[in-house]
Amino acid sequence: MRFPRRVIVFLALSWALVALYPDPTVLVASVRNFIVPQVQPDATRALAATLPDDAREIERRVLDDVVPYGPDWQTAGVPWSFPTAAQALRAGRGDCESRAVVLASVLSAKGIPNELRVSFDHIWVDYPGKVPTPTENDARVLVGRGSGGWFGLRWPDDVDLRRELRSQAAIYWDPMPAGRKALLFVGLTWIALWNVLATTLTRPGGARARRHALGAVKAPTPSSAGGPSSRWRPEAG
Repeated sequence: MRFPRRVIVFLALSWALVALYPDPTVLVASVRNFIVPQVQPDATRALAATLPDDAREIERRVLDDVVPYGPDWQTAGVPWSFPTAAQALRAGRGDCESRAVVLASVLSAKGIPNELRVSFDHIWVDYPGKVPTPTENDARVLVGRGSGGWFGLRWPDDVDLRRELRSQAAIYWDPMPAGRKALLFVGLTWIALWNVLATTLTRPGGARARRHALGAVKAPTPSSAGGPSSRWRPEAG
């Protein structure tokens, strides 16, 4: 049976979801936390009490010691995860989302104003006295979030498509376990090959080939071809 194109797309997306997110609730929670980031000052108040009051030193300590970098494939077993601040602290490692939400929580617990900033491939925390870096600056900002919610959706001034593609591959594809890559590839390949095979067999020539393969084509009998019957008849006297 040949699947319609929309069914092929649905099957491919469904398989990719299963391969990438065996537990889809992780994706649902991450989307929810992206829409409303769980900056939790109370969850980091004890940590904040052990840190200095200088925002730049707080950032250094949080990123180096509290939540060192670790891709989501290693910390959550999925390509993308957006935890709460409490979850990121328990994990002890994380991608930029984990680090940003913990840092924002600590700064808020200290009473230091801060806002989240998002580019195509990164999220970070802006605060008074923040020193811009090549990946964290106003030219890279796609959207920001402060106490009033997300704001300032715009096309960034600094966009390099090749750089963005390399960055996405380094974040999502390179750290992906080999077994999950194989699972994703085998499923998508099977769906594509099934449709190609079904399309071939439903063509006029393909239908004949299928009947031959199944042994459905029978040689015509003499009677069916209009020749003499194979039944024995006595000779006329």
